[in-house]
Amino acid sequence: MSQPQPLWIGECGGIPDPAERRALFATLDSFRQYRRIAHLNVTHRRRQDFYALPSTEWQLLSAQPFNFLSTLEKVDDAIDANADIATGILETGLDLFGINNEPRLELPHWHGEAKGTDLDKARSTIRQFYRDWSSEGINEREASYGPVLQDIAAAFANSPKKGDIQILVPGAGE
Repeated sequence: MSQPQPLWIGECGGIPDPAERRALFATLDSFRQYRRIAHLNVTHRRRQDFYALPSTEWQLLSAQPFNFLSTLEKVDDAIDANADIATGILETGLDLFGINNEPRLELPHWHGEAKGTDLDKARSTIRQFYRDWSSEGINEREASYGPVLQDIAAAFANSPKKGDIQILVPGAGE
């Protein structure tokens, strides 16, 4: 019996399994949609609610000491910074798998594949990049990893060959 032909062929030879292909496409699409969805869910709705208040109330909240609109602008800037990371992840993924960003009739396309849980994963991934790789994430890194590293150091304190110790980290790959 012959192998099914992939519907899409990229640099890695294609992904013939529909479930795997859908997972890849949903992941890529979640990073593509990050900026729009984050602005919509975080600041756009809050602005709508804000301006739905009676004008005397939203004017009060716009002024010192509250500066609510200024706060929303700062949140928008943070979303845009995160979205730049999402765009970089998307571009790298498209490049890695040889996937065209523009829809083509002869190939199945991945725009619109992401669902709510996929978008949550994109947010989580960006949060992990922040925590694990930025100088600003050091406090969260220390709170998350510090106790584990302390326990490992205590457990192997008397080990003569620390370089030979291997620790399984679930979810970290091979």
